[in-house]
Amino acid sequence: MALAAVLATTHAACSSDPTPPSVDRPLVQVDDVQSVSLGIEDVVDPEQDWDAVQERLDEAHVNAVTLAAGRVEFTAFDWSDHLDVAAEPGRDGLAHAIAGTAQGPGDEPRLVDLVIDTLIPNWILKDKTVAGVDTDGSFSRFSPSASAVHDGPVGKRYLAYMEELARRYEPDQITFTELKFDDETFGEDDAALYREMMGEDDWPRQPDGSIDEDAPSIGAWRSRVLADFLDRASAVLDDVGAETGKRPDLAMDAVINWDDPGAGLPAAGLSYDQLARHADRLVLWLYLASDQRRPEEIEPMTAALARSGIPTGRLTMSVGLWDHRAGPTGRISPQEMAAAARAARAHGIKSVNVTPYTLMTAEHWSALSEVWTRRPATSLATSEPSGSAPAVEP
Repeated sequence: MALAAVLATTHAACSSDPTPPSVDRPLVQVDDVQSVSLGIEDVVDPEQDWDAVQERLDEAHVNAVTLAAGRVEFTAFDWSDHLDVAAEPGRDGLAHAIAGTAQGPGDEPRLVDLVIDTLIPNWILKDKTVAGVDTDGSFSRFSPSASAVHDGPVGKRYLAYMEELARRYEPDQITFTELKFDDETFGEDDAALYREMMGEDDWPRQPDGSIDEDAPSIGAWRSRVLADFLDRASAVLDDVGAETGKRPDLAMDAVINWDDPGAGLPAAGLSYDQLARHADRLVLWLYLASDQRRPEEIEPMTAALARSGIPTGRLTMSVGLWDHRAGPTGRISPQEMAAAARAARAHGIKSVNVTPYTLMTAEHWSALSEVWTRRPATSLATSEPSGSAPAVEP
């Protein structure tokens, strides 16, 4: 901690970190989004060749970038409130990443989206009271409990980090990723929160007395926990916007329910209907290899989303390249990626992302440039947005 503080002081006194071009710039407006994601490994790499990155983005007609800002326990810059968690003390990797990507050909601005990864494995190692708990009493290795997010220290830390990003870099959007629940919301604190929020005396039970983990009320409760958190996040961004004149959009990653697209995954807290009422944008994981799906299944899925009444104009389809069946660096083919990026733009969906940059080969870039044959125009806002998601009747 002391060393980090010394390095941070030195850094502040004689920093070579650039001022991100997103600072003091009006918000970027984009009708058709063509985005590429850079992970934390790219953002914090001091040897990153940003000229080469810029060249790739230009060639593929990319008009938006999604940049990993790290986790609350592993940050891409010196966060003054928690200097001990900096990935590289004394260096602002995120400032370099924004400076290297936020402007396209002719200095036309790109939309800048900063992503907060909500997993907290290091925090849990130090303090298991924030961890999610399964029905057998085992602790999650990566995810917090529902109560730790809803009214506990983890949710407060998420919001503080989001506010720091909004003020420090003035991005166009901030996205939470991995913010979902699996089977680990059954600790005593979560049981108390469930009873309070749902007006129940106990968890729903099976005839044998065990918790009915698939009960709809549990999914409804988890979705309410995340909706409440997004409301708090939106209020923080509203306050930032009132002070700075720039209120970033609030976005939320979500897994796709291929069997019933419009429903989302309430069991994970990802009810699309609820999330769409509390966030400005939903980013759906279009991960073909992980979901064992084919590109030709995408259009029927987006059609079902449109029929469900979900506002597809506020959806982003994020095409993931990962294919772990082929090892840690396995990836889907350039042809599959291109087919997915092409098919995703349908039924009112005008925002497509490809992730991650590190898995893109020369062949992938070439294939993407054949799908994205021109760079959609971006413009700077002439008046500030209202700062809250459009109302949708329940």
